[in-house]
Amino acid sequence: MTPPPRFLDIDGLFNFRDLGGYRTEDGRSVTWGRLYRSDGLHRLTEQGVRAFLALGATTVLDLRTAAELAERAWTPPQGWPGRLLHLPLLRDVPDWSALPPEDIAREDFAAEHYREIAVEGAAGLKAAVEALSAPGALPAVFHCAAGKDRTGVLAALVLRLLGVPAEDVADDYALSETATARWQASVAAGGEDDTRAQWAHVPPSMLTADRATMLAFLRAVDAEHGSPAGFASHLGLSADTLARLRTALLD
Repeated sequence: MTPPPRFLDIDGLFNFRDLGGYRTEDGRSVTWGRLYRSDGLHRLTEQGVRAFLALGATTVLDLRTAAELAERAWTPPQGWPGRLLHLPLLRDVPDWSALPPEDIAREDFAAEHYREIAVEGAAGLKAAVEALSAPGALPAVFHCAAGKDRTGVLAALVLRLLGVPAEDVADDYALSETATARWQASVAAGGEDDTRAQWAHVPPSMLTADRATMLAFLRAVDAEHGSPAGFASHLGLSADTLARLRTALLD
């Protein structure tokens, strides 16, 4: 059978993806149509809202900062019966304008930034996994602004806790390269740039989705905590929570 599409056509969004289908190290697979990652839902058009509602999502996790929400909040469609949770993984949108050029140019800048997200956003990551494992929480969508960095860290954590190999997690992360190109083309064609980033000062490694970046981040997490389970324990996630997550998301 032909698997479902990885990218979903949700009008207004560039990076809405199904996390289903990835095989785990014990031979199981992540269920399709249960967990989605995305860029900011505030970009949904009327047509996009209809497509979103058709998914039957019951939980949305917004990983953006309070300032981003204040400027670009997503208002759930009238009658949507789901639950919206704000779980910021950063206090502020990074401002890298004061960094020296040699730091900006570092190839490992993005991987190190993801480690910072994992530290600063530890409470949000814990709450996100707990929310996704709660009864009736799925299907669920989680998103940040571009759907690459903060969303990528949470997606990596969830997939690794489900037992998806690091190489496949990196492949999933790298798909954001396609989405970024679509977004940049939209802006170049006159579409709105609704990010808070100061693009002139964004490090080059943050403008791509190089799979090597995600692999470096995952290796750093394992080196510090021993394994995905060790990182989960560090976050304070219980064995029962992880068992519920696996039951809900694995075939």
